[in-house]
Amino acid sequence: MAEQLRARGLVVVRIEDITRKLSASKRRPLLRCNRTAPSCIRSLGAAGKTELVLVTELGQLLSGYRTGARIYTANDGALVTEHLIPGVSEDQLLDSLTQSIDAVVPVAQTALRGPPPAPPQAEPPPPPVAVVEAKPLAPELEPEPIRPLRRWAWLPAAGGVALAGVGTVFYLQAGDKYSRLDKDGTPDAPLDNADGLASSGRRAQTLSRVAFGLGAAGLVTGAVMFLLPGELPAKVQPSAAVVPGGGVVGLSGTLP
Repeated sequence: MAEQLRARGLVVVRIEDITRKLSASKRRPLLRCNRTAPSCIRSLGAAGKTELVLVTELGQLLSGYRTGARIYTANDGALVTEHLIPGVSEDQLLDSLTQSIDAVVPVAQTALRGPPPAPPQAEPPPPPVAVVEAKPLAPELEPEPIRPLRRWAWLPAAGGVALAGVGTVFYLQAGDKYSRLDKDGTPDAPLDNADGLASSGRRAQTLSRVAFGLGAAGLVTGAVMFLLPGELPAKVQPSAAVVPGGGVVGLSGTLP
């Protein structure tokens, strides 16, 4: 039985190991004491320097043997647990004692070591975190460029169109005068005032070219005024502050 207890992880001190070191005067009362009495249990525990005392029982009854095991606390002799089996036949003695050992050893280990620690309680899962989808920021709109000349672009364009019309009139007049000089006069009946007619035709042709040139320049000027890139508005902010003895007024930002 001592070997079975050691196999179960207990340190075993047998009574033979205790009494062997004692004198005869101390050995005799220790061997003859009532093994179920608290005083005897305390004496055995003090002599063996143990925490528990195991007492096995093997008794013969009319119906057979009664086997079992009892465990006491060594400091006060209180019964911790017991396991008794009556009516055991002779060939079953060893098995019955082993059965009693199997029953009382777990209780003894609990008495020595205390109950096993409770399993750690699982912490509750953290509350779900609400995920809010961030909306992309709207891109900052750039300020519309200022084109101060665009609204006046129609003036040179309109002047160019008008001058083109005037040039067309003078061109037709010059052509008409050339046609009269070329077809109406003959060597036998020359035109009256042919020189004046030729001079008037040359003048109309010159005015026509000048008007066409000015008209083209007006159209180009209007197109350029319409297509010129604008300028961003100046980001200028006024500021004012009061200082001892007066005040300060200023502007901050980028001037064009």
